[in-house]
Amino acid sequence: MTVDKLQLFVFYALCLVIPFENTMLASLAGVFTAPLGVLLLPAMLLYVVTSLSLFEKADLWLIKFFLLVLLISILNLSVLIADYDIGFLIDRGLRFALLAIPTMAVYLFCIRLNLATLEKGVKIIFAVVAAIYVVNLLVPSVVNSSSPLQFSEALSPHRMRGFTFEASMFGFQFVIASLMFACVMKFPLKIVVPLILILCIPITSKGAQIFFMLAVFVAIVQCFIRLQPIAKVLVSICLSTLLIWVSSGYVASMFASDIEKYSSVATRSTIFLTPIVALFSFPQGSGFFGFLPSIYSYGPIAMDFLDAMFPNALNFTEVMPYFVVGNVKGVGTKSFFMDWLLYGGLVFLFFYSKAVGAIFSELSQKKSFYPICMFCFVVFSTFFYVPADGRYIAPFAIAYIVRLMRESRKEQQAL
Repeated sequence: MTVDKLQLFVFYALCLVIPFENTMLASLAGVFTAPLGVLLLPAMLLYVVTSLSLFEKADLWLIKFFLLVLLISILNLSVLIADYDIGFLIDRGLRFALLAIPTMAVYLFCIRLNLATLEKGVKIIFAVVAAIYVVNLLVPSVVNSSSPLQFSEALSPHRMRGFTFEASMFGFQFVIASLMFACVMKFPLKIVVPLILILCIPITSKGAQIFFMLAVFVAIVQCFIRLQPIAKVLVSICLSTLLIWVSSGYVASMFASDIEKYSSVATRSTIFLTPIVALFSFPQGSGFFGFLPSIYSYGPIAMDFLDAMFPNALNFTEVMPYFVVGNVKGVGTKSFFMDWLLYGGLVFLFFYSKAVGAIFSELSQKKSFYPICMFCFVVFSTFFYVPADGRYIAPFAIAYIVRLMRESRKEQQAL
């Protein structure tokens, strides 16, 4: 696999800018242009388009799936046009479709690089993220104030957000960068795992801490525990202990504080549940053009369900304006999986499950702790709380994991 100098320049530049997700470029087109890496998007797309014949079939399926969802979107447009302004549907739908392009472009651009090059990129990303962590810890005003690299001032200055929008995004970024670096450097996991947990505490990201622990748990089970009866007992004990700690420890107290003081829990829960409700009416998916109409139609049903399940426990004042037609600012599920479940329905669920299952199965067979841990963390996080669109580090990590798998296959075939 040959790599020309221009391609290397774009790649290393991408690694340098990946951690900057909330720049002043957001003033141009919001979330789509907020990451600094968007400046490199034209070059990456040009490379992908001119190199389609070099990609493996599994990679090209990503493009085919996107085109399939786009087709579903166009077909659904004829159904939605009766109730909504056509200009509004097309405008917002095209914006949602555009958000998916950088994620695919980063993956496809990186997957064609050799492992040695990707590992150099990992070191660059980790160095930048680590530097941002230190700056955020020692001089928080640098990242909390508005600047060319930070579009908005911090909503919660006491939390570490790096050069992302909020602490949960920086926690996601930090854990992935740390795991990739540990994998490249082959650090002992008995040192890495506790160290990442300790360093995550100042970030105060509940999601990063919980899903990192769950990812570690899954990796340990897959790599070091044989699934015999005694192992199943031990797994159950460990899982129960973990769940008890989460429900009664300091993480739970933070969730309790959120429920009592803020409306964010009600908002996230309602929007998270909306795609599941919509799936019963649009099993083929609502498409890009039907994303907002589905939230308008099925969001109130999800909200009523939650209110019935937890009477007078949740504050829905923040989420209720989301269901007014025309209120489009900031509306989303805040989850990559749920966004795409709303877009693609059972079509997405089929392709996603097949891809995740295949990767996890192969990693488990090889008993590769760090790749399993990385992959599970990305899957768990993007399922529950991370919208991967705009987080260029997520497709980079998946490309790195897939390249590790392919290189391992080549080594086995050579033996």
